[in-house]
Amino acid sequence: MSKSIADGAKLTPETFADFIERLKYHHQGEGVSRHHTADPIFMVQKQSTIYGLADEYCEGKVLHYEEYDWHSPQEYWDDADEEDREKLNSMAQGAWECDFLECEEDEQWLVLADLDDHTVCGYRKEWQHVNAHLTREAADAFIRRKQHDYPPLRVYVESMCYGWEYQEVIAALCDGRLVLADNSIRKEAAL
Repeated sequence: MSKSIADGAKLTPETFADFIERLKYHHQGEGVSRHHTADPIFMVQKQSTIYGLADEYCEGKVLHYEEYDWHSPQEYWDDADEEDREKLNSMAQGAWECDFLECEEDEQWLVLADLDDHTVCGYRKEWQHVNAHLTREAADAFIRRKQHDYPPLRVYVESMCYGWEYQEVIAALCDGRLVLADNSIRKEAAL
């Protein structure tokens, strides 16, 4: 059983003490030099691919056909059968008077875009927030637990320098003004 709420343990005096120790490390201690960020919050991000972009807004092109994708004309050529290769060469000959593989890559993309039911579009990869954690250990634990459900994941450290509520709660936890209440006190208060 885990001894850390970062890994899903219940909140007890022991796990709370571990949490406060980790919080102090990342917000006041040596951990600050690791991420070089004031008032850090540890964001888990997933990598997403945005398709359908115009050339000037993309980092690459992709060819779609049914459930298949190719990220280069050469990749498509390598998968093509003899009949498809003959068609590509014929189309390239008609447009540029050379075989498909002798064309410039931009010309090859144009030939591929002219194929029936094939779509050439631009794509860009970007990082999107999945969730946030107060400590690096909790963000890392999430990735270990959920990496099979997402595309590539990473931890990105954001600054909460303008998150005044966040700063006050973290400061109160670190300096002992905000503490874990004794369970017996809560039971008496409920009566």
